[in-house]
Amino acid sequence: MLWLPTKAQVNAASRHAITAVGVAVTIFGLQAKGVSMDQVTAVINSLGDTVNTLVQVVAAVGVLYGGIKAANSASPVNQIAQVREIATGAAGPAAVDAQKAMIEATSAIASDPSIPASKDAKQSLIAATIALPEVQTIVTDKETAAAAPSESVVAAEQVNIVPAR
Repeated sequence: MLWLPTKAQVNAASRHAITAVGVAVTIFGLQAKGVSMDQVTAVINSLGDTVNTLVQVVAAVGVLYGGIKAANSASPVNQIAQVREIATGAAGPAAVDAQKAMIEATSAIASDPSIPASKDAKQSLIAATIALPEVQTIVTDKETAAAAPSESVVAAEQVNIVPAR
């Protein structure tokens, strides 16, 4: 199977590649035309203080914008949203990996009562399970059954379990 990068990976790499290529093209292009640093300084000075200041501001804003975009793409909230988008998007190996990651994360959260969203994760798993056509009833503890949004989630005390023969 051919590995292809994700949109986020392409975007992150592109930001850095474009910067590197832009600098290289500028430097080599000027050198190829025989332009010296003294000539570059003379051109900048000839534009005047206002234009020179505007160029510096645009350059500084570009650097800040690149940093903000990189920080945004690397934020946990954005990464989680990207995983969700991949998991619910087109079928393929990346979607399967994203789906497994979401299932494992939800299960880990539900299993750890020290995590604030533990009860929400547990209820999400129960709701997803009871929504399956193959599942008719979930037998659980009294507290979990009371918190469940479905009448098909029952406390063990409400069920007569007949031992297998």
